Amino acid sequence: MKILSVLFLLSLISVLFSCGKKEADINKAVITFVVGNVTLERGSEKSKADIGKEIQNGDVLVTDEGATATIAFGENTSLLEVQSGSRFRFDDIKSDKKFFQEKGRSWLLSNKLAKGEGLSLGTPTTTAGVRGTKFYTTVVEDVTLICHCQGKVELENSSDHSKMIPTSDYLTVTKGTKTIVIDKDDLLKIGIPYVHNHSEMDNSPLGEKNNMKLEDFLKIQDLAKKKLEAK
Repeated sequence: MKILSVLFLLSLISVLFSCGKKEADINKAVITFVVGNVTLERGSEKSKADIGKEIQNGDVLVTDEGATATIAFGENTSLLEVQSGSRFRFDDIKSDKKFFQEKGRSWLLSNKLAKGEGLSLGTPTTTAGVRGTKFYTTVVEDVTLICHCQGKVELENSSDHSKMIPTSDYLTVTKGTKTIVIDKDDLLKIGIPYVHNHSEMDNSPLGEKNNMKLEDFLKIQDLAKKKLEAK
């Protein structure tokens, strides 16, 4: 009887320890890849963003031009690529993940979110709330461009708090109280194929590398400007 009691106690401890570890792993965010000069700001302290370093609430990743870092959450339930010239803050990395992108570019894949979990990415002009999706965000001064690659993103305008949920994969461009849509047909009219190749790296776990020419990006920028002015 004593032996059975001891075995039961050991089993119980093992289960509790495993559950605690599983919960901790789910809420863990780790830098998995770095190229170029990437800085981790934690309060007033600044350090090199090395591979294997854990992200904590309130941390900020700052990437120089030509630098990129990837972060994995839990057992790859979410993957994030913070691209060059960016400033990206991790307000909360637990079950209700909240991030803020002050400037630059990022590509985010979120999947396997459990019931009650959520993820949102704020920018100076928008807040994107997601659940099991993938989207690319560019912030240039007072303009936010989001490519809704897959799944659904609830987009909230920070100025007037109006909301929209895309019905297909397309680009949204937000400036002030205005949000316009650029879809596949719009891009085809200006001779640009609609693809979801947004990575800055070769063999990124998020997807293919972006090989868009500067002239094509400027065409999209000009189209967005015209649509914003017309709205």
